[in-house]
Amino acid sequence: MINHVYGLAVRAIIIDDEKILIIKRSANSKTNPNKWELPGGKVEQNETFDQALIREVFEETNLKINLNGVAGVSEQDLHLIRAVHIIMFGSIIEGELKLSSEHNGYAWVNFDDLTDYPLADWFESFINHEQSLNPNNNNKNDTTDKMKPLIKTLKKSIDNVQKKI
Repeated sequence: MINHVYGLAVRAIIIDDEKILIIKRSANSKTNPNKWELPGGKVEQNETFDQALIREVFEETNLKINLNGVAGVSEQDLHLIRAVHIIMFGSIIEGELKLSSEHNGYAWVNFDDLTDYPLADWFESFINHEQSLNPNNNNKNDTTDKMKPLIKTLKKSIDNVQKKI
């Protein structure tokens, strides 16, 4: 028996000049108002998750992207469903950054500076999950330490993407 209804969401870690794009949800958002997140959104019926991610990123940022691999997964408990976020690496093909009305801010952030922003619950959970895989960390409350495994993974992926370019 399934205790939750699951929904699929997709997110992109868009890397440019060793920084990632984060966007701030609008104040009137139903979930995570005024929190920072990665671009992306829900997968529509009859749509593959890569098609959905490319569409969502374009709708939210006006950027066309290539997808370069899977970064990880995160869960989010919502009122009626549990959203599963597939997080992928992306690189910009073309476009000038212009936000949709769903978001009211953006920032290009060094990985080390992500903790300076109030993050959406699923994004913070993703970062914390990466940390829980590190058996050498004894201080689970230190956000900076929680980011180190994610930063290492992201930097490794950036190196791999840059080798392909």
